[in-house]
Amino acid sequence: MSCRSITRGALVTALALAWSAPLSATDGHFLHGVGAVNSAMGGAGVASMSDLLGSFYLNPAGIFTEDGSRVALGFEMMQAQRSVGSSFGGFTGETESKKAFVPIPAFGWATRLDDNLTFGVGMLGIGGFGVDYPSDPSNPVLSPRPMGFGQVYSNFQFMKISPALAMRVGEKLYLGASLNLDWASLAVDPMPTASPAVNPATGAAFYSRATAADGAFGIGFQLGLLYQATDMLRVGVSYASPQVFEDFEYNSMYENPALGTFGSPRDITFSMDVPAVYAGGFALDFGGVEWNGDLRYITYSSTSGFDRAGMDMMGAVQGFGWEDIFVLATGVQIQPAERFFLRAGYNFSENPIPDEQSAFNVPAPAIVQHHLTLGAGLAWDNLGIDVGYYRALENEITGAFPTPMGNMDVTNSMLEDAFLVSFSFAPGS
Repeated sequence: MSCRSITRGALVTALALAWSAPLSATDGHFLHGVGAVNSAMGGAGVASMSDLLGSFYLNPAGIFTEDGSRVALGFEMMQAQRSVGSSFGGFTGETESKKAFVPIPAFGWATRLDDNLTFGVGMLGIGGFGVDYPSDPSNPVLSPRPMGFGQVYSNFQFMKISPALAMRVGEKLYLGASLNLDWASLAVDPMPTASPAVNPATGAAFYSRATAADGAFGIGFQLGLLYQATDMLRVGVSYASPQVFEDFEYNSMYENPALGTFGSPRDITFSMDVPAVYAGGFALDFGGVEWNGDLRYITYSSTSGFDRAGMDMMGAVQGFGWEDIFVLATGVQIQPAERFFLRAGYNFSENPIPDEQSAFNVPAPAIVQHHLTLGAGLAWDNLGIDVGYYRALENEITGAFPTPMGNMDVTNSMLEDAFLVSFSFAPGS
């Protein structure tokens, strides 16, 4: 089979999987890293020029290739373990979400156009969240409606397609830019951003459903710079703009069976964008040992859908109420043999969800903070195979949810495991 056929098949596979795969994430609602190499390095890669998938994710200047073309295909299998517990009126319960390994794809291709210019395209699944809790009479927050939320289901998927250019503008300086063409899908049950149907006689409130997932397109851009300060030290900075999306729109209905509006149609819209990300990093090469470190800042508090918190006068949740976060990533790669690499890393993400917003984020418990990563790789002249694993350590938050009969304490808990494999090759070599 020709390299062109392999590339075309990889591209189709990546698109199909990215369209269908429900994602989870680790730095807020972003993956901490993309591909087996970047993930095993703790997600550090703003100053890297050796990992194509990580460069498409973090800094487009890094896609510059010294000669020819490069193709990379990555595949991640992630499993998130989530639970929600609550306490109200002397009753306490805890429920686990349905869990399964889910696939997350990544694809990248870059080729030299001339001595100083490289063009490439990346297609990456990079973020999401989701839960699947059954209705649970023993757990107050999940008790059957209208006493609790009943069953809670959510599935948010986010992928980007990034045509990119990287340019060498001096002996030691590289610039990069990419257009981010985004697609996202969101389903939520119940949908708390639309006001509930309330029975004025009893106060019973039923939120509508948004289970028929709606897709929305978004757009943004990313800029990056790399500077080879010395033979040992390279530094990089990048900026990913806010990704502005169409509104999510749902055909729903009014749910309260005690009202005359029960079963009548209802249109629901929800606006949710993706925040801007500022990043800087370094790469130190000691000859057989490489150390990368990144610092990123994610601006949730000014992003539609995440910026507002609490309920309005009609009982509709105004937004997730997330805060801006810093992310610290670091990783080391050693080369104990000519074609063999070992990697290890650590990633720390601040928790974007304040304790008091715990109940409002049962569908989106993006609360893990500490990530431990490992990986290994084999390289030949035109082929590389890399594997990785990470564990996002368990974290939990607890907050009070006000009700007419008093406060309900709601606790979200989450941890993650993932296995990754990536293949890279040079077509025509």
